Amino acid sequence: MKNQFLLILMLAYCLSFSQNSVTEDKKVTKLFDQAKSAYQANQFNKSLKLLDEMLAIDHGFQDAYLMKSDIYQELDSVAPQIEAIEAALKTNPDNQPKLYFLLGNAYYRSGFYQKANDSYVAYLQRTDENAPFADRARKSLEKCQGAVKLLKHPVPFKSVNMGKNINSEDDEYWPSITVDGKTIIFTRLVGSGVKTGDHRALPQEDFYTSHLIDGVWQPCEPLSSINTKYNEGAQSISTDGKLLFFTACTRSDGRGSCDIYYSRNKNGEWSVPQNAGEPVNSASWESQPSISANGEWLYFVSNRKGGKGGMDIWKCNLKGFSEWGRPIWGNPVNLGDSINTPGNEMSPFIHSDGKTLYFASDYWPGLGGYDIFYSRQKNDSAWTRPQNIGYPINSYKDEQGLVVDAAGKNAYYSSDRPGSKGMDIYSFELYESARPSPVTYIKGKVVDEETGAPICAKVELIDLDNSSTTIKGESCWEKGEFLMCLPLGKEYAFNISTQGYLFYSQNFELKEKMGIIDPYILEIKLKKIKIGGSVILRNVFFNTGSHELLPESRVELEKLIEFLKLNSTLVIEISGHTDNVGTQELNQKLSEARAEEVYNYLKFKGIDEIRMTYAGYGFSIPVSSNDTPEGRSLNRRTEFKIIKK
Repeated sequence: MKNQFLLILMLAYCLSFSQNSVTEDKKVTKLFDQAKSAYQANQFNKSLKLLDEMLAIDHGFQDAYLMKSDIYQELDSVAPQIEAIEAALKTNPDNQPKLYFLLGNAYYRSGFYQKANDSYVAYLQRTDENAPFADRARKSLEKCQGAVKLLKHPVPFKSVNMGKNINSEDDEYWPSITVDGKTIIFTRLVGSGVKTGDHRALPQEDFYTSHLIDGVWQPCEPLSSINTKYNEGAQSISTDGKLLFFTACTRSDGRGSCDIYYSRNKNGEWSVPQNAGEPVNSASWESQPSISANGEWLYFVSNRKGGKGGMDIWKCNLKGFSEWGRPIWGNPVNLGDSINTPGNEMSPFIHSDGKTLYFASDYWPGLGGYDIFYSRQKNDSAWTRPQNIGYPINSYKDEQGLVVDAAGKNAYYSSDRPGSKGMDIYSFELYESARPSPVTYIKGKVVDEETGAPICAKVELIDLDNSSTTIKGESCWEKGEFLMCLPLGKEYAFNISTQGYLFYSQNFELKEKMGIIDPYILEIKLKKIKIGGSVILRNVFFNTGSHELLPESRVELEKLIEFLKLNSTLVIEISGHTDNVGTQELNQKLSEARAEEVYNYLKFKGIDEIRMTYAGYGFSIPVSSNDTPEGRSLNRRTEFKIIKK
């Protein structure tokens, strides 16, 4: 937006110079030419000094005020910019109606919405409806009215500067948090807090990280293995903290001006960053990645062809990694006009719930600059209308790079609001209606039951409502460990499998749990395939008091079918078990009928009947006490046991 506004200023300046600023005073002309040369060389202080000298001689020289306005825009100094435009208008208020439009923009950027409104009205009154900036002025009037409405209805907000261990004299922005909330990675514009003479220092974007210990963020340190002499920024870290996507520009292996890169962490060390490749990257500008919690989608910003305006938010399916460690991508998808606009949409963050998107926009109605918005996914291709996250979270300054923790309660973002040292990172408690659905997480280690050695295995978390795999993962990358998000409000089948072992089955019933709950820390001991080995099928369900299989059971039974096909010589016994509610005779019949129902399902799906037998055991083999509802639930189960190998 700043560059677009500067272009408008330059256009106004060039037009006015050729029409209005005529003088026979050679000293004024010489000073103005010198000021223009200094400005073009980025010697702003020198240019301003020369302009003041010439205005002391000819205070009616309108082009001088326009150039001062241009310089102050470049320096992001809005108050003196307003003074310069107002002074230009005093010299000739009616000959340059565009100045009222520029003044409205400056007032809007300062948070003076009523004055901005009046300036836009003044511009429209002095031009016809087809004037060059008339449409923009009318759109800006709508934004002023929306801003006033936001100011009248503030949202709960109390931000906390994250302090000297995170923030510095330089700009800090783009925070990203691991799902356990214990590691933060952010971008620091090293050198941005230093000015050298008339020139801005040449800053360097690098990554820094800090760890939360006993509730205190430790002094941040640079990510030396990733940082280079070039700029790195706008990063996103995966749920388990092992995969980092980020933006880098003007690199020799780049496909456009800026590309998305990735690095993987193993044993505490980050790999050498590599270009994420096509089709995520193109000959256009790609930046600001956000990886979904299930690792399935990468959201990012691009100005590639096929978009809705300037910068758009896109997503691309991450199907996995090749044997050479390269990401495998699907086709990029534009999020559509429910999110993207003719303006710029930036800094996407897809929350761990997989459906709540936070982003910044300079087009949707807001308070000025970039405001933060949120939207919720309705289906694969549709989102709810973006909602401004509200004042005072948003201000007339630029707000962007917001992330929300797994619990959906605490948010982090960067802002240059009063009290900060440039751009600083803040945390705050997000008000309830803007919160995503909370998630917890599963952190586990997969080991051999007999030896305790770590095992490489496939990890799956499946939504039982629609039988879709919510998260796919593995424990292969490091020491048999895995970490994955667990969105609340649903019921999940959880399976772990690998060749040569019985698969592991667990059920997470979280439909009634919408508040913050503790994470699940598991050590999963896989059993080798051998005679006598058994698996409790935690996700096989029946109607109460009946042997009728519920549809949710298909997920687990298909897993068993897959296992039997991969191990084609195995013969199994399917067994049914009940709690002790009711008579022994009724429970015996019920357990037999349920075991037979599973047997028939497998037979119908192509498993040879000579490879299966079934039996019911009633409540004769409990695995827990029948004195509690939880214990009785565990005793109601279906198992399979290997009887021949």
